[in-house]
Amino acid sequence: MNGLSRAFLITGMLIPALGAAQEGTRPAKSSFNYSYAELGYDTTNFDVGPGDIDGDGFTLSGSFRLTDDWHLFAAYGQDDLDFGIDVDTYAIGVGYTYPIRNDVDLYGRVLYIDQEVDFPGPASADDDGLGLQFRVRGRVNEKLELEGGLQYVDVGNSDTSLQAGARYYFTKAFSAGVGVTFGGDADGIGINARYSF
Repeated sequence: MNGLSRAFLITGMLIPALGAAQEGTRPAKSSFNYSYAELGYDTTNFDVGPGDIDGDGFTLSGSFRLTDDWHLFAAYGQDDLDFGIDVDTYAIGVGYTYPIRNDVDLYGRVLYIDQEVDFPGPASADDDGLGLQFRVRGRVNEKLELEGGLQYVDVGNSDTSLQAGARYYFTKAFSAGVGVTFGGDADGIGINARYSF
């Protein structure tokens, strides 16, 4: 079973079970904000067969809520890797939110991803593909939020990874978060600052 099949299988099992368990108390719309701008810094370790490549970089991303259920998402990331390799990644897509309680959302995104890789010298590569995200977002209290889920990316090679994060709200608009990615071909940890509007 490939990564995409695993992602669809897990998603297919979780959504009906969670939805049925919460149907009686399910809110009409999400209490979370899906309109924000975010700047993040990440360090990543890529598994490339016999060895690893390390790197770090910044990502600027944003989300805009269209309706109670739908939002747009876009991101641009730039990573500097070992051996003088530079990677630029663009992503744009749409997300759907399914609140199951006042303090818990399920949400998913479908993304178009374009990736440009510059190697030392004149060599470069450009590839694009599909990304899928499925996540659970929960509020512990007014200040602390937790999130976790699956990500599938098919750009060049396909890869499925797990993601988890925590976010602390200094005010309703300003927050900072930390996140980890693991279980796939790339493991990483990052920090970010977000402005919600």
